[in-house]
Amino acid sequence: MIMKVWAKNYRSLADVTVDLEPVTVLVGHNGSGKSNLVDVLRFIYDSLRLGLDSAIINRSGMSTLRRWSSKGRPYDVEVGLQVKTETFHGYYTFTLGSERRGEYRVKRELCRIRDAASRNDTIFETHNGVWVQQPKALTPPVPERSLVLSLIATSEPYAQLYDYLTSFGFYNIYPNALTEPQKPANPYPLDEHGTNLASALREIQRAKEVPFDNLTQAIQDVIPGVLGFKVDQVGGYFVTRLRHDMADERRALFELSQESDGTLRMLGILVALYQDPPRTLLALEEPELTIHPGALGLLWEEIENASDNCQIVVTTHSPDLLDMCQVDQIRVVEKVEGVTLIAPIEEKQKQAIQERLFAPGELLRAQGLYRAEQMPLL
Repeated sequence: MIMKVWAKNYRSLADVTVDLEPVTVLVGHNGSGKSNLVDVLRFIYDSLRLGLDSAIINRSGMSTLRRWSSKGRPYDVEVGLQVKTETFHGYYTFTLGSERRGEYRVKRELCRIRDAASRNDTIFETHNGVWVQQPKALTPPVPERSLVLSLIATSEPYAQLYDYLTSFGFYNIYPNALTEPQKPANPYPLDEHGTNLASALREIQRAKEVPFDNLTQAIQDVIPGVLGFKVDQVGGYFVTRLRHDMADERRALFELSQESDGTLRMLGILVALYQDPPRTLLALEEPELTIHPGALGLLWEEIENASDNCQIVVTTHSPDLLDMCQVDQIRVVEKVEGVTLIAPIEEKQKQAIQERLFAPGELLRAQGLYRAEQMPLL
């Protein structure tokens, strides 16, 4: 799992390091910077999988990605993370330096991989286009505008870390993307907005193995009155129907266009959680949207269950969802003078929650949640 992630001068993140749990919940006001931290993980993912150029273009260029000094000078951008799995421990970071006309170059890249069994380290590092330490048995040139880890991704032990970092999933399910029949598409992984949901469900349906049973059970647990799903091919499209608990089985199948937005969103989230193989990390943007508060507890149980196989990061500002979280899972996000600050809950509030005097959501409603470095005004 990812033990910690950090960023310097990345959008509103001036200098932030965040420890992550199997389930981490980022809570803060709209615009506080929750999504910026998630985007750090996504930027690393995109940079390795698509290349730096595409990752930066998708974010409207370096000028919008980096922070600027008060004198108008752009700062260098640094991102990185630490990973710990049963087979290896990884440390990976890179820094993008400033160039003219909004361009960039890779100023520094450092990768350290420790074999969990032998405890041997494998390291490479570049600085300003020159090798500081070369990867063993490999002598690729040092590129200015791409990452070395992408170039040596097929060589061990670097392949382990590369595969881990390019197996993230980022989800913000749009109900209106699920209502119409969908054209056949690659069933795995599930698309960010669920545009290949029908293909993903059809693949799970065809397998008829553990993922199918787990997903069917989760649907029954979370969506009241729904027993399962069925995907049929009609012409060149896949049509998904949900099977409801009705006396007349002939009328029990309903197309997704007949379902509520909350049902569709829960279905998309469940498929993201139960896709096989699981993603190494899932980021869920505000999963509570359009979902009845009474169903949030059931959905949260599925998120907790899925975290046995997949690390999960959730963004929210829902008191109802926070009431279900453990205090150590929560990270408070706040923007102060344009800079995002992230930390666990302040110690006195944490103690009140642990002593069951208040639930996290109750504190959020009553006085707001405070960061560990921040004391409430008297």
